[in-house]
Amino acid sequence: MNRSLKTILFVIGIAIFAFLVFNFGIGNILLNIQKTGWWVLPIIGIWGIVYLMNAWAWYFIIDGKNKKITFPKIFSITLSGFAINYITPVINLGGEPYRILALKDSLGLNVSVSSTILYTMIHFLSHFIFWLSAIILMSIFLPLSAALKIIFSITSVVLVITISFFISRHKKGVLISLYKLFTKIPFLKKYKAKISTKEERIVQIDKEITDFYYKRQRSFYSALLLDYSARLVASIEFYFILRSIGIDISILESVYISAGSSLIMNILFFMPFELGTREGGIMLVMNSLKYTAGIGVYVGLVNRVREFFWILIGLLLLQLQKSKIEQEKVVNVL
Repeated sequence: MNRSLKTILFVIGIAIFAFLVFNFGIGNILLNIQKTGWWVLPIIGIWGIVYLMNAWAWYFIIDGKNKKITFPKIFSITLSGFAINYITPVINLGGEPYRILALKDSLGLNVSVSSTILYTMIHFLSHFIFWLSAIILMSIFLPLSAALKIIFSITSVVLVITISFFISRHKKGVLISLYKLFTKIPFLKKYKAKISTKEERIVQIDKEITDFYYKRQRSFYSALLLDYSARLVASIEFYFILRSIGIDISILESVYISAGSSLIMNILFFMPFELGTREGGIMLVMNSLKYTAGIGVYVGLVNRVREFFWILIGLLLLQLQKSKIEQEKVVNVL
């Protein structure tokens, strides 16, 4: 990934980060840190573990044994990729193109594209499994209203269908199917000739996706288990936040808050920077557990503070990676 592009991404990222921070309010950030006290350390720290597990899952997909790329670099790219995702308006997928570009020089375009697509698919798949398992746990262990039971039943059916679809895409590939669909859409047919020149590369990338499932199933399930486990670990954040204000909450309830709020946020994925959806989702879920709206607002605010910290770290690592590349070039010249 060239130096100029990284600098542009860093500048844009810092500008959006500054906008979000000032929009949220520096005073508000400091007030919530003060209110949370020393609990802010485990709240922020738990996400360091989450990102480490995410990077490890991606490392399984890339197959780190080929020695072409180190785990610290994967971890750095992972943090920067998630930071870019957080600050990308509407679809929150801006980090994926960055991941591809960051890996391209070390692994080549085909592998960088396929490994990024594979990780994104596994990341989504683990999310759906997490939601489904949370619904099952809630149905067994928590008293639910009739309305919630109906909502959970419908959601479970949708999730099972979605999980089946994602697994089938791992088996059959995803790019060729999209290519065929794309060329059948009337107003897009005029682009068919241009895209057909890339068909061979599309087939190669799709083959790497299917090969990962059939030839490296151990890595596939290891990556999926790691990413799923990362979501369980991330749920502990809510346990820490509520304990910081003296609320006795169970780990199971914190899993429910995490799963429920993230489900609402993903349903409303089109909202720029998740503005309002995070806080609103947490408030709805907290209300279903009979907590007051004020507690839900507080949890959402502390979430934002933690998020700002890791966005800044990810953006700084984006620049640090550039500096390391420049140092390596100097060493090679000498």
